[in-house]
Amino acid sequence: MASITTDIVDAYVFRHRHGRAQFLLLRRRADLPLGNTWHSVHGRVSDGETSLEAARRAVRIQTGLSHLDAFSADYINQFFDHATDTIVLAPVFAFQLVEDSPVTLDDEFDDYAWCDRDEATGRLVFAGQRWAVRHIEDIVANPVADSDFYRLP
Repeated sequence: MASITTDIVDAYVFRHRHGRAQFLLLRRRADLPLGNTWHSVHGRVSDGETSLEAARRAVRIQTGLSHLDAFSADYINQFFDHATDTIVLAPVFAFQLVEDSPVTLDDEFDDYAWCDRDEATGRLVFAGQRWAVRHIEDIVANPVADSDFYRLP
């Protein structure tokens, strides 16, 4: 029987440019599993850490960004890991870039891109990630969205 785990988080960093949301995507190095594919930020939740704390930490480590407003994406990404026979449930968070800051990638990634919704969904491999981008734009990243309902401390 498959097990269920909730020890990972997904985080989507976005900014506004010219009245539109742009999402930060990271490309994994070619020599790693899923190499040369584009992703949002993903991280593991450490013992004693909340999911939000894990998401903030993962964003900081993987991108070097820390001046961000946090939002619940009101979505749980779910997928099946056949290698471990595990159903994975990952809380999804959105982080808005408050001030322009340089992106500094950790060694897991070799490139990054700021993409509008259509470009981001075109680059992302997994359906759950594409859905998250569209959903985040609708409820948080859209300049006319009522994002305060989703804002986190």
